[in-house]
Amino acid sequence: MIILTGSLFLLIFGCIPAYNHTLSFLVWIAGDNDLEQFISQDLKEMIGNPSWINVFALVDYRSSSSDTLYRVEEDLIPLETFDEVNSGDPIILSSFLNGYRGEDLSFLVIWNHGDWWRGESQKKVKGVAYDFTDLDFFTISEIKSVLRGSPVTVLGFDACLMGTFEILWELKDCARYIVVSSKEVPGNGWDYSVLRYSKDISSLLSNIVKRYGEIYGTEYSLSVWDTSKLAEIMLWLNRVAQYMIESNLSPWEFEVERRVVGGSATELVELGSFAKSLQNSSDSVLREYGEGLYSAIVSARIYGTPDSYTDLTIYLPQKVKNPEYWDDFVALNDFTSESSWDDLIEHWRDRN
Repeated sequence: MIILTGSLFLLIFGCIPAYNHTLSFLVWIAGDNDLEQFISQDLKEMIGNPSWINVFALVDYRSSSSDTLYRVEEDLIPLETFDEVNSGDPIILSSFLNGYRGEDLSFLVIWNHGDWWRGESQKKVKGVAYDFTDLDFFTISEIKSVLRGSPVTVLGFDACLMGTFEILWELKDCARYIVVSSKEVPGNGWDYSVLRYSKDISSLLSNIVKRYGEIYGTEYSLSVWDTSKLAEIMLWLNRVAQYMIESNLSPWEFEVERRVVGGSATELVELGSFAKSLQNSSDSVLREYGEGLYSAIVSARIYGTPDSYTDLTIYLPQKVKNPEYWDDFVALNDFTSESSWDDLIEHWRDRN
């Protein structure tokens, strides 16, 4: 593969001008698994993109011995083939980015199965971009290692369950915007044909979310998060956690929406529903903090479907005493050092 050194994207005043920009739209299609059947349709949807968007897709196939790097214009143009691409290798991801991102706006999509952040201790099952041949995938820390020193304008996950606050926080320095769902994503995923009629980065982000809602309705969700506004969520979350520790209040006492996948409850809860539950508390401090937390979530979610949903989860074990949870947190260096949420969970674990 040709490797060129791309310049870092400069974030200016927290906004992106609408015109006179070009976008490198880079799709990491980790299809060496049971999602391979959906690759062809997604590549077809990318054909015919406007002149301001340059589309490159690196495809790791399951059934073919020739993984392929494509440039997508009016047709698919194979640029290079490989005997086998390990789509869970961060070194290859870095080479792809360095070789094919331009010097202006950049949008990286990681396409595949997703299973949130529960990391190093659960390495066999938790992460994103699963490669069945190489038995590998990306952990959040690996994605962060690639992007933190060379951030993209937009990072998108066309994958399930990646919309947790912990993931957003770990990757906040890796992209200006993050496009993600906290729920399961249907096999057909995003509709990439929106590239054809999007005039700038703002309309592209809006169109991705709007089209997703048109196709899948209110049962599924997708959101665009402004990473510059995540600190406000963390501020209020820490106030909540610290107050609960000081007042000996348990987060398990509040009614929350627990994320269900395949009919089974997970260790994730909807953070917006938790904030709303706090607003209904008899404790005036918790009501104030709940209002602040909910408002911060709504402010950071600049586009979303459904409109009335917050689409953001956070880790809260189903049982207060979960013997595995402490090992899970080793995947979250930034979150655990800057958040009091894990301290709150530890506080209650040690009391039971």
